[in-house]
Amino acid sequence: MTPPRMEERQARLVPWLAALLGFLWFIALGGWRALSPTDLDWLGWGDQSQQVIGWLFFRDAPWGFPLGKTPGLMRPLTMSVGFSDSNPWMSVAFKPFSPWLPQDFQFVGLWLASCLALQGFMGAKVMALFTPRPGQQLLGAALFILAPILVFRFGHSNLSAHWMLTALLWLSLRPRANAPDAWRALGGALLLSVFAAGTHPYLAIMTFALTLALLVSTVHPERLLGWRQAVIAFVAANLVMLGVFFLFGYMGQDVRGDAASGFGDYSADMLTLFNPFGWSRVLPWIPTRPGQYEGLGFLGSGVLVLALVVLAGKPSDWWPQARTQLKARWPLVAAVVLMMLFAFSTTMTAGGVTVVSMRKVTQPLMPVLNMFRASGRFIWPMHYLVLTCVLGLVLWRWRRHPAVATGVLLGAVAIQVADTATLWGQDRFRTASWPRLRAPEWAHLDASYRHVVMFPPYIHGSMEPCVDNTFASDDHMRWADLAYRKGMTTNSGYSTRLNERHVATVCSALKEDVANGRLADDTLYVVDGPRLAQFQRLGERVTCGTVEGFNVCVASSSGKFREVLLHAAAPTQEPPAVTNSP
Repeated sequence: MTPPRMEERQARLVPWLAALLGFLWFIALGGWRALSPTDLDWLGWGDQSQQVIGWLFFRDAPWGFPLGKTPGLMRPLTMSVGFSDSNPWMSVAFKPFSPWLPQDFQFVGLWLASCLALQGFMGAKVMALFTPRPGQQLLGAALFILAPILVFRFGHSNLSAHWMLTALLWLSLRPRANAPDAWRALGGALLLSVFAAGTHPYLAIMTFALTLALLVSTVHPERLLGWRQAVIAFVAANLVMLGVFFLFGYMGQDVRGDAASGFGDYSADMLTLFNPFGWSRVLPWIPTRPGQYEGLGFLGSGVLVLALVVLAGKPSDWWPQARTQLKARWPLVAAVVLMMLFAFSTTMTAGGVTVVSMRKVTQPLMPVLNMFRASGRFIWPMHYLVLTCVLGLVLWRWRRHPAVATGVLLGAVAIQVADTATLWGQDRFRTASWPRLRAPEWAHLDASYRHVVMFPPYIHGSMEPCVDNTFASDDHMRWADLAYRKGMTTNSGYSTRLNERHVATVCSALKEDVANGRLADDTLYVVDGPRLAQFQRLGERVTCGTVEGFNVCVASSSGKFREVLLHAAAPTQEPPAVTNSP
């Protein structure tokens, strides 16, 4: 018989071992290279590049309000690390050390490894609510780590903090004996909500919904707090959440998200928990609509097999226990179900086929709904609640035969690992050269040049006709990288939210300046081929040339870089001959 003190040590050790499992899974997926803070090449594709460039500009920006303000990126439009998805809390934490950090520095790899480790830690804490056995706790935690929806989000690193959702499940399911226990749980939930608010708005809304469910639970059915206390706690939580949003500039910056649209296009299909979306080597991909990858909720083949095993036999063998537990936690279940319905959006599909459409009824709400147009992400709490229920039911059904329960869990983990296609494909950290201009001519770009201006501006996602151009999708990243390394600003970029009225005003002012020959001597103009004639007609007031396939013009009458342009190839009206990164 194990002494009580040794059992306590084991209980404290297991979550840390589970965290180590999460880190090892990160390494198995190819994460070693991502831990090098100076390696940017694995980040040169997709959303990740914009997240890194946002951090790089912020690190050199003066401190200001909102916290995370990045005036050098997309100048003069409003920009912050929140709108560049550059992980506000991490950016703020590393900024004081910027003078000592290498010029090429990223923390995305460290963040992803931490997310997997914390997922393992919290997964073990959840499992400890169902079993005292360390082996079973670790196996259950492994299934939290192996969740396909977590690894899938590596391409959008901020959204990989699923450990916050797992932590809130633990806080919600953990027994509470008295009011102090309830306040401690609510305090932990509030801290998670604050951290989520400075990580990503989608996670903030999910954690807030789960926190609200926890708050309701403490009033009814637990009866540990009164309704008056609950209302005060609710108001305080709202104020804190809004405060963090204001702190990081998500609110109060006149960036209303009026360019956002497409609610319902990025939803979750109603079969998403069973649909591998290509993440299984065995199970077929159930048809969906194009944007419904955002609603990936696949439980994994190992978890699905586990569910089939535990639900085998007569429903009377397991349903009474499941019903009792779900009924006792109805606020949590209600919150998760509501988020699931939001994930399905106003156009519910099954296998890509429309089952129910409420678009006409909800049309007046679209301006609000479009703020969270990727509603499919709200399937994540349901994924983790289902996983928790399956694991809890396995341990309950074989509570008198722990060896059987352990064997079933081990089999599920083995299947989940073997059928994880991304493990064998090693494509989570694939090389995609960082978009960088490398011609020797840029060495002659002296400190007199302070701004990079793409003409017209490249504003990703903007629908304003004024910014129409033929630049390639990652050209703005090349120029942003050059501007960062030279201590310059840039007028182009990618922001998660735009005020189209501001975009139109800034773009129109720039076009008017060019039309009237009002070019700044401290500005490097990168000219779209079809607009080159507007600069050429200015004659000797401007010098243009082609460098690395781009039309570059300056108004300066002297300087080394002007001499470089004079000897460069003649500018062309064809689009830049620069290939995109894969």
